[in-house]
Amino acid sequence: MSYPHPGPYPGDPYRGGQGPAGFQRPNGPGGPSGPPRGGNRPSSRGPGQGGRPPRSAIRLDPVIVECLVGVAWLTVGSLGLGSDGAGTLLLAAGIALVVFVLVENRRRGSRTLDARSSGDLLRYGAFAVGGIVVVSVLLGLISESAFAPGIAAVITGVAFLGLARSTGQRPTQWLGIALIVLGVLAALLSTQETSSFVSQGLLGLLCGVLVLVSAADRIGLVETLRDRMR
Repeated sequence: MSYPHPGPYPGDPYRGGQGPAGFQRPNGPGGPSGPPRGGNRPSSRGPGQGGRPPRSAIRLDPVIVECLVGVAWLTVGSLGLGSDGAGTLLLAAGIALVVFVLVENRRRGSRTLDARSSGDLLRYGAFAVGGIVVVSVLLGLISESAFAPGIAAVITGVAFLGLARSTGQRPTQWLGIALIVLGVLAALLSTQETSSFVSQGLLGLLCGVLVLVSAADRIGLVETLRDRMR
């Protein structure tokens, strides 16, 4: 299941449609862009009245966030593969893919989340980062650091599930579920292997690739590739 391709989709206020609350995109060059000139404008708005959202509201681009998460996981995976050069090569390829996705995202037009979803994304991101740091420190104290990558993947997946619940995007939900499954499998495998090749190396690479594919899917690259292969 893919994200809706960029374009005028009904029900998607960020791509030209009308949202569930009746939100519409601003009128184009031919339509009215504000109140009539010369009209009386209220000097202040009381609490609860309508109006423009605060200028200080943060609106995050999920493509950029997923690219950062993907690079972080690719770095984890490259460290787990050892120092034979393969990890560095894969990390460089991942960074090149990230640059391509970001350039395409800028060219096709960045689509940020609304203020509420952006706030939820910040909270879930803080939860994920804080949880991963705390778990890694605690596992290091009891000499069980091998479980850290798997648990980190589970925490990352839970954060994406929370974001999916906030935005209502089904692909984000499947991404969260996939990360949780990979994290649980890696944690189980870490009890039977002595190296970090699978529990950290392969896990990091798979998580990074999944997140980057999700970022590419948001801007329609996956659908474009699918159409060219037909």
